[in-house]
Amino acid sequence: MASSYLPSVIARLSASMRSATQLDGEGLAAFRIAAGSILVADAILRTRDFWLFFSPTGIFPPGNLLAYLEPGCWSLNFLNENLWWQGTILATEAIAGISLMAGCYSSLSCVVAWIAWTSILRRTEPATNAGDFWMACLLFWGIFLPLGNTFSVDKQIRKGGKRCATCSLAPAVFVAQVLVVYLYAGISKLNGDWLNGSALGYILSVHDHGTWVGEILGSSKMTTYLLTVATLCLEIIGPLLFLFCGNRSIRRSIAILFIFFHIGIWINLSVGIFAPIGISAWLALMPWGSGSSPSCSADFYQHRSNARLGQYISPIKDIAVAISFCIAGLSLFYNVTTKPGTRSYWASVAINAITLEQSWGMFGDAGPQEQWITGKATLQDDSVVDLLREGRPFCNVRPQGGFSSLPNHRWHKIFWELPKARQAPLREAVAAGIVTDWNRRKPTSKAVRTLEIYYTQVIHEGQGAAHDFPKLTQGGVPQEFSPNSILRQWLLTTWPPREAGEGNLDRFLEETEEQSQKKNLN
Repeated sequence: MASSYLPSVIARLSASMRSATQLDGEGLAAFRIAAGSILVADAILRTRDFWLFFSPTGIFPPGNLLAYLEPGCWSLNFLNENLWWQGTILATEAIAGISLMAGCYSSLSCVVAWIAWTSILRRTEPATNAGDFWMACLLFWGIFLPLGNTFSVDKQIRKGGKRCATCSLAPAVFVAQVLVVYLYAGISKLNGDWLNGSALGYILSVHDHGTWVGEILGSSKMTTYLLTVATLCLEIIGPLLFLFCGNRSIRRSIAILFIFFHIGIWINLSVGIFAPIGISAWLALMPWGSGSSPSCSADFYQHRSNARLGQYISPIKDIAVAISFCIAGLSLFYNVTTKPGTRSYWASVAINAITLEQSWGMFGDAGPQEQWITGKATLQDDSVVDLLREGRPFCNVRPQGGFSSLPNHRWHKIFWELPKARQAPLREAVAAGIVTDWNRRKPTSKAVRTLEIYYTQVIHEGQGAAHDFPKLTQGGVPQEFSPNSILRQWLLTTWPPREAGEGNLDRFLEETEEQSQKKNLN
């Protein structure tokens, strides 16, 4: 009885997986339009800090950046340091986005978009987050999909073609890429602060990743507890249900639920364009028609005039997808089983060459802590300002608005990562670039004489939510200091650079990592 039932179950699960990996033409068109819009928006947003991020004398000098990047990383931006060339790459990203939105030469546009996106990602990698890498992955897999088969200039030129769902290796890999992001993120959250329901209460603080809306939402302990549990369930159960449920209506509901999930992230967290990227991915996965669409090949050459060419191109395309999928799987294996920086040289070259990094443990570690960064600058007129907050009067206490008081999310990312040991070689260049940018925009009387960038961390053990953290005095010390509260402040870097007295932060980080490992073992 059981032996006859098992093959039936396996057959049903296999049919459900095949159904889940069929991408509707409408979904691919929606993804194409959304991805193109993201490319245009990203290019426009990056003009805010164009000189600071792309100038050879900005915060990421090419020499420092090349030493920071892993083997295999490449960028067209490195071919020429002049700003006109950097602007050309940024304009190319925008043009490719417009072309994708219109569906004009969709395959070629996606190739150009991936090259431009990867180039800009590598040129500004210390200011990138998981969403930037996710977009690189989606654009790469999109190269092998028939993005221009529906609602596009390409379709109007071809004037033909029936409505069908794309079913081949490429869409299956695209679906796997989207689902693995959530499974990885959900599994990485299976730890104390997420399992006891307190993690989102900490994350929604403006001294973590919360916006002012998130700060308000995080003031309710019951709300954050329910949202923490719901996030865990959605990220782990949602992808599995989508993959193994054969009902199109249920899969459509799951896709809509994830879209609203990302809208919530967009409103409540400072994570840049991560949320729009997630929404675009689910637009591709969503079943759009009321019934099951007939399957057709993902071949780009569906017309008689190109049939013979398609016979040669299609196998080559499938081989390229299969090899790339193995490389992505290798990245996933290394990220799950080994420590960062321990994979082989050639594995890093292969993974970085096609930008298929698979590290998706976003917000896996959340704790009862606050952190902030300040840039204490003394100007020529003897005034003391916070250079990281557009010259506001400097105050040692945690800044109003936390990380959200920085100019934008890219700044948030830079200074969130800067205290980590890997960013140590970049610290002096970041300080020098910020000073240079300030001085070129201000009169001589307001030029920077000295700059000190401080990182402060306060750990409040035993506090269930961020709004329970004690208020600080003007000196940055908790007003109700207890044995469970720990406050530390470090000088990350200075301008002009100092010759002695450095290294205290790196020693602290090593000690903290050792203590964390001991705590996990206990």
